Formats: sequence, structure tokens, C-alpha cells
Amino acid sequence: MPAPLGGCALESNIQAAHSLANLQPHQQLFAKPSIQAVFQDPALPSRNKISPADLAILKDKFPILCELSDDFLRDRTVDELLRIESTSLRIKEAERIRETEDRLSANKSAMENKFYDVAAGRDNRSTEIHPARFLPGMVCSAERQFVMARQVLGLSSPPALGCYDMTSVGMAGHVTGKGWLELGNMGSSRIKVSLYSINNAAKSSATRSAEGDDAEMKDISEFIRALRTLRAAAQMVVPWNLSFMALENFLFDRDYCREELKHDASPAKTLCQFCDFVLAENSNKYRDGTRFLTYSELKSFWDSFISARPQIRASNSTSGSSASSSSMARKDKQLKDQSRKRKYPYTGICNKFNTNTCQKIPGTCYTFRGEPLRHVCNWRDPAVPNAQPCGQAHMRIVAH
Repeated sequence: MPAPLGGCALESNIQAAHSLANLQPHQQLFAKPSIQAVFQDPALPSRNKISPADLAILKDKFPILCELSDDFLRDRTVDELLRIESTSLRIKEAERIRETEDRLSANKSAMENKFYDVAAGRDNRSTEIHPARFLPGMVCSAERQFVMARQVLGLSSPPALGCYDMTSVGMAGHVTGKGWLELGNMGSSRIKVSLYSINNAAKSSATRSAEGDDAEMKDISEFIRALRTLRAAAQMVVPWNLSFMALENFLFDRDYCREELKHDASPAKTLCQFCDFVLAENSNKYRDGTRFLTYSELKSFWDSFISARPQIRASNSTSGSSASSSSMARKDKQLKDQSRKRKYPYTGICNKFNTNTCQKIPGTCYTFRGEPLRHVCNWRDPAVPNAQPCGQAHMRIVAH
């Protein structure tokens, strides 16, 4: 049996025990792992697995999941299943695009060996239409279509008509009779954009006979409407002639040259002149059997056309001095108005002498009241208020 401890020894042992207790790690910091947490009971359902009901809903929403087994899908999270579906969609989209391109490429390769049999028949352009008019569209270059039309049709034109259905496309009454006539005349050099303006088409017979069918257009919006009408009418009359579409697309992409024509007093007139020039040039090319002016060639034609206009050159060179010249013109006008309205006192000078209309000799010229008139100059300086007459022995119209 150990010897009993004294008071001092007991106190020392207690302090040592407390010191050792403080050195031990806390129970909550180093918790002992649970056996159930490490080895989960197989009979219990897993929290990360998808239930059969949820899996059936996912398969219904995403058909790609139906191709995978249930065991594989239950071991995946919902995020992994969504990534599988998005990847499948991207693969299908790439395959669809590649399939479309391959299909178009295959059709193009087989086009040279695929011919359409055209049966003989009749066609009157109205009540009896030949089925050949509904053949697939030509895919050769637009320039080749233009040249081939010249070889097939020549310069002989079919009877021109003006009964095309412009009402269905919202352009009824936009084309003048002369516009239909010139459009149906192959290679006509008298076709103009103004013939397809609704304002010119709506004129009465008396006004048309006095002013003509090609009156000047007032603004760019009227010109744009007329150019669209020309392109739509040409698509009905000569669908193989795509030169009208090239001209419209060129001006549309340049915003109808508003920036280049901002100093032009009448931009619509300038655009009409350019289009009439292009239309006449394309008509000459049709008669010669060559291709029309393409989109890229119109740019150089426009640059040369606009640079040759004296009005544009003058506006560019005098834009800096326009303000000063206008102010000087206003000052001169003010001085003339002041001199015209100013009243001077009576001077006894013959006004007819200063305009070289007096038939009397000096010393014999009198007023109707009998007062003598001097044959001297009556010019006054308009810039000087209350200026005195010149008084010299010469006429105003000669010396001033």
C-alpha cells in the first residue's frame, strides 16, 4: 500500500495532471470516424444515385439517354447526364451541317450528267403556259445568262406587254406605258429610271403630252422607289437579265451615295443620270453580245462619273470660302437696297443726261417748271451717307 501523500505533494500532482490534460488534442478536432460512414450499408439507398422514376423522366426528355443502360445512368450525377445530352446535340448539329454541305456538293457534281427532257408544246404567256417555264433555275453565271440570251433571242423582240401582275407585289400603277415598251424591247437604249416613277405614271394624258413620261424626280426616296420598280418589272419581263439587280444592290450597299452627294443640290437627278448611263451601257453590251456591268465594275464607273461632275468639284474646292462669299453677297445686297431706298435732296442735275437719253444740248435743258438742268455726273457713293454728287462733266453710265 503506497504511503499517504502530504498536502504539498498532492497539490503538485494535481497541477501536473492539469498540464497533461491541456496538452491532449480536443475530441471535436480529431473526431474518430464512424464505421457506418466508411462502410455504408448496401441495403440503404445511396444519396447520389438517381431513382428509377427520375431516370424515366430524364429518358423521356433526352432521347439519347435511352441508348445507355440503367446501371450506367444511375451511377452518374444529373450534371453528368446533362453534359452527355449537350455533347450529343453538338455532334448531331455538326453531322447535319456536314450532311447539308455534302448533299449540295453531290448535287452539283451530278448536275452535269442530269438532263431534263423538254417536250414540245405551245405557250401564249397567259392562259396556256408551257411546263418548261417551271424548270429549275439556271445556276451558271449571270454574265453567261446575259450573253446566251443575246445568242438565242437576238435583237428581235416579242410583242411588248403592259399587263404583268404588279398588283400582287404592291407596285400597281408604278410603270408608265413607255416603260413597259422599252423594257420589252431587247437592247433598248431609251430605257430610263424615271419611266418607273409612280408620279410620272400617274400623270394625266394632257400632262404627259406636255411634260413627257420622264420628268425629273424631286428626292432620293422617289428615286429609290422607281429603281425598285424597275428591278421588279425586269424580273417579270426578262428574268435572265440580272443587270438591274446588280445596279440596285450596288446603290443599296453604298446607301445611295448620300455622303458623296451631300453638297449636290439635286441628288436624285444625279443618281438618275448615273443609272440612265449604266442602263444605256448595258444595252450597248447586249447588242454587242458581251457581259453586263457587274457589281464590282460599277464602283469604278461611279467614281469616274462623280469625279467628272463640275458641281461636285466646285463644292469640294470652295467649301471653305462659301461662308465668306455668302456674307459679301449679303453686304452688297444691303448696300444696293439702301441706295435704292435713300432719298437725296434736289441737285438740279439732268438724269437723262447720265443715262445718255437727253437730246438737248448743255444750257438748253430745263424742267417742266422752267428750272435749268446741268449736264454733269450725278453718281453718289452708296457707302457714304449723304454723299454729294460727282459733279464732273461726264455721264454716270460711262464713268461709274
